[in-house]
This record gives sequence, structure tokens and C-alpha cells, in this order.
Amino acid sequence: MILTITNTKGGVGKTTTAVNVAAGLARKGRRTLLVDLDPQAHATRCFLEETPERDATDLIMDKPGMAARAVTPTDLAELDVVAASGRLNETAELLATRIRREERLARALERIREDYRYVVIDCPPSLGILTHNGIVAADLLLVPVQPGAGAVSGIRVLLDAAGELRDEDDVPFRILVTMLDLRTSRTNALFDELLQDVRKHLLRTFVARSESINQANLAARPVLLSAPSSRGAWDYESLCDEIVRLRVPTPA
Repeated sequence: MILTITNTKGGVGKTTTAVNVAAGLARKGRRTLLVDLDPQAHATRCFLEETPERDATDLIMDKPGMAARAVTPTDLAELDVVAASGRLNETAELLATRIRREERLARALERIREDYRYVVIDCPPSLGILTHNGIVAADLLLVPVQPGAGAVSGIRVLLDAAGELRDEDDVPFRILVTMLDLRTSRTNALFDELLQDVRKHLLRTFVARSESINQANLAARPVLLSAPSSRGAWDYESLCDEIVRLRVPTPA
């Protein structure tokens, strides 16, 4: 399954979710590839101390048959990474002149997806060409949302764009509630009401606010690795269990 984690809003736990899902699936013995499309490269730094010679720019811009050359192994068994770097800013500009520019990542991943049970894609917090590539390549969109009145409108903008890019009326997606403050029942009740029209797409798992996740982010480590007995790790472990149970049609 190719799982693209995306939201047009920043600060919703998108990269935190990407790195913990990738680590969690790998720890469950599922061969996993993490593709970092964010030029800020936060996901990359969670697993690699140095930026490799070849990265996501090469994956996207080279011929699809060269895709495997952009993959870098990590210290975590069953997990490989396609790293990000500042080069992706230039890549986004170059893609603007290319034919079928939104499909380049999908074509590259076709050459290597059979080597992995899961491919997890971390997108930038915008609807630019890099995110477009992540959306087109996905079997499933995973949209992290933080409680707040603007959450649903942001989801709609994203799904409308995804439907146009993929020429589909019903793009497969799931919503993950993140940064949920269990102490503020009034806020959570309002958020619950706002999500009524997308309730069938809500994952059962939610990720609560926790100091363990904050500390893991500061240390550039998945909370599953830095504090495996914490509430944050438990939430992401539950999320990975739920993802494993999902049944989403994938290309033959």
C-alpha cells in the first residue's frame, strides 16, 4: 500500500505521523519505504544523520528505471528512506515545465513498490507540485487534523484537489485526529460535530497531546523509538495496528 500523509495546514502532526507510522510498520516486520517530499527534510533527519548523495529529487527527476538508486537503508530493520533535501525546492520549479508532471513519482514507485509492503509518503504542508505527486501516487490519503473550526474546510480543499488530479469522484482517504487535548471536552465536542459529514472516514485511533511526542520531535526521533512505553508511543502503535487492518484496493 502507498500511504500518502498530507494536509494543506502546517502544525497538525503530519511529519510526526509519517515517521511514526513508517517506524511502527517496520517494527511489525512489514518492509516499509519512507519517501520524504518536504524540502525541510524533518522526516529524513529522524532516520539519517547525513543527507545521502541521491534523494527524492533523483527519484522524481531520473528515469523510473533508476528509482532504486534513490533509496537509502536505515538502522531500523525493514525500513528504507528516500531522503529529502533543499534540492526539492528547485525540483518543484523544474517540474512546472514537464509533461505529466504530477505522475512522475507514481511512475518511479511502480518500479520498486513490489519490494515493500508499505510506502509512506510525507508531503509538504501545501498543495504544490510535490504534494500533487504524492496524491497521484497514493493508494490511500491519510489526513491528520487538529481540533479546530478550520479543520473540515481544509479537508474539503484537499479532497477537491485530489479528485481533480486523479480524475476520481471518491478518492480513498482516512482522517486521523491528532493533538487531541483530553481535558477540553467542549473543544472536542465542537470538533466532533464539525466532522459529522466525514465520520465514516475517521480512523478509530486518535493521537492525544503528550509531552513524550513533543520531546521526540525535539530530538528528531520517532516517539516509538525514543519513548516506547509512553502514551504517545501507545497511540501510534494503535494507529499502525489499525492501518495494518485496513483493506484498500491497490493496483494489480
